[in-house]
Amino acid sequence: MAKEKNAAKAKSPAKAKNSAKAPAKGPAKAAADRGPKSPAVVVLAAGKGTRMKSDLPKVLRPVMGRPIITHVLNAARYLAPARLVVVTGHGAEAVEREIAPFGPICLRQEVPRGTGDAVRVAAEGLEGFDGPVVILPGDVPLISPQTLLDLLDAHAALGRLISVLTVRLADPASYGRVIRDKNGWLERIVEARDANDEELSIDEINSGVYVADCATLIENVFNLKPDNAQNEYYLTDVVAEFRAKGHLAAAIQGPDPLEVQGVNDCRELARAQAILRGRINESWLLAGVAMDDPATTHIEASVKIGRDVTLGPGVVMTGNTKVGAGASLGPYCCLRNAEVAPGTILPPHRYFSDAFVDSKSIDLAGDAPKKTTKSSLGAGSGGPADRKPAKPATAKATGSVAKKPRHK
Repeated sequence: MAKEKNAAKAKSPAKAKNSAKAPAKGPAKAAADRGPKSPAVVVLAAGKGTRMKSDLPKVLRPVMGRPIITHVLNAARYLAPARLVVVTGHGAEAVEREIAPFGPICLRQEVPRGTGDAVRVAAEGLEGFDGPVVILPGDVPLISPQTLLDLLDAHAALGRLISVLTVRLADPASYGRVIRDKNGWLERIVEARDANDEELSIDEINSGVYVADCATLIENVFNLKPDNAQNEYYLTDVVAEFRAKGHLAAAIQGPDPLEVQGVNDCRELARAQAILRGRINESWLLAGVAMDDPATTHIEASVKIGRDVTLGPGVVMTGNTKVGAGASLGPYCCLRNAEVAPGTILPPHRYFSDAFVDSKSIDLAGDAPKKTTKSSLGAGSGGPADRKPAKPATAKATGSVAKKPRHK
């Protein structure tokens, strides 16, 4: 029994946690490692997000400069999926425009009838696929590529037809509870609203992330019935369907509960943003970027920073901002889609948007930078994982300065 329980855990929690900052495997290597057995991936992004109290689809709310769903899709691409299917619903057109660069098969759940029904909709995009399929919620921006890779590896090692990623929470709240049998295998998942007091006392919860044999999964989701308080087709019920047909199911415990916490309201959105901001700052600190006060430094995911850069407290960098090697940004500088040349020293309280800035063009007394048509950031302007010498790149300025820089 102990062996079975230990087997049903993701490998190397420490490794998985660290790799959330710098995934160990790129998509191309992941594809080579997995060969012809690359999985299909289905992302469920049809929810309206009523608790957000917003007309914007929940999965399009930004977290560190990128919509929630693009964080999920960026993690999924490290699985080198053979097929990528996204089920949309509320705000479908806007969501589909945003995720078009990922090249997904987009299918619409016209009427919201639960996660089980959403997978039924996805079945069209999985037709003819033979292999494992990974099901991901579209609202988990903190999920790491390494956790997904480890989940696939554990699923294959256990040899089951379905596995569910689980985590333990001190306060399980409204999450579905994981019920194991006497041997440690997953017996069923009970939604909190349908659970009794004994089941509610369980602290192991369903993350909403599944791996299953595609053909068997599709067969079973079409057997689901809406026998629950919400009168919906729960994907969680598919576990009981597998068990009823004699198939064992695995509950694979993940390393970090934060990775699978969904974003359902603005409070949870702010928490996710704070966690991701901390991860991004930590990765840049490890890459050699000096920060006087990481707690007040805001660097969006798309920003690129060179070697030996120093950031004062309160620095904000958003959009496609690039900071060249050896530059120093004073306290409370704000850069949006700006390009800072190597070695440039910016005094405090400066704002630049769609501008190129270097030491020759900026007047430290407070005048606006002169319009520049070319720039060269040189080597070391890539992300924290990119430390190879680069040839100087010439880029056109993205525009003129929109506002006169402020100073005190």
